[in-house]
Amino acid sequence: DQKEQVAPRKLSGGQYVMQLDAEGTYRCSLTGLIFEVTGAVKITYSLLSWSKYANLVEKPWIVGGPLFDVRCNPAPALTSIQFPHSLCLGG
Repeated sequence: DQKEQVAPRKLSGGQYVMQLDAEGTYRCSLTGLIFEVTGAVKITYSLLSWSKYANLVEKPWIVGGPLFDVRCNPAPALTSIQFPHSLCLGG
């Protein structure tokens, strides 16, 4: 299960962009996001604040991790995104 490590280019407003030139599985070296693509694609993404969306989360669910805005062109080339996982063992 090979994942090519890619360093994104940072844009203004906390956005990142990756231009992927071929089919494959790529891991962002900064965020840990893993993108699986079927061909050349430009992926732009950023980390959002939960404050704007927290009221959409209904009990028993709670806010529990980063919130990403991911956009790609062409959209059909992006077949999956794997998000980093974390586990809090304290308290």
